[in-house]
Amino acid sequence: MSIDHVNVHYYEAAVLCCPSAPPTRTPTLDDYHQAAWRVFAGTTHYSVGQRPFVFSFESLTPEQHLLILRSSTEFSHAQKKHITLRQGDNIRLEWSWVPSIATRLSPTGERLPRSKHIPAPREQWEALLCQRLGNHGFSAVPTALRCTPLGQWPMNAQRSRWCQRVHVQADLHIEDAQKAAQAWLSGVSRLKAYGMGMLCCRK
Repeated sequence: MSIDHVNVHYYEAAVLCCPSAPPTRTPTLDDYHQAAWRVFAGTTHYSVGQRPFVFSFESLTPEQHLLILRSSTEFSHAQKKHITLRQGDNIRLEWSWVPSIATRLSPTGERLPRSKHIPAPREQWEALLCQRLGNHGFSAVPTALRCTPLGQWPMNAQRSRWCQRVHVQADLHIEDAQKAAQAWLSGVSRLKAYGMGMLCCRK
């Protein structure tokens, strides 16, 4: 039996911080990852595969950055909140995303032993979003999506890998309230450990 609505109870905190050292250095995605863990647990030491939160980040000034964390588990300084997601409702959301597609081919055309993710072509972004949102209980049409590139972000201090970060604004239709509720708590994209995919209501 399908459930037509879900009341999602969760904890959320907004924190100003400087995730990088020195403060003038542009933070990497790994800097944000570690800063989020410090907010949630007070430490950057954690068990692999056990991240009970999602988060987003925004650079306000070179020294000041805003982190927003969300979890089904209570944590320090978090406020208890709730949202009702109802099948058949429309909802306006936004989140950060790194557009990518999986491939089994190397740049020279050789078959790889396992798939890897490569940047998705710009002309595929909206179609990819529509397809993947369907896995999370939402439906959308490409014209209801707005993708704004935010620039390249380094993954770590070595700066050997960079990711194209995109801000997504979307008018969505809730097809499955249970899947949508899980997406609200767990996010909707790859690299969630690095601040991608946390859904936020658009004002």
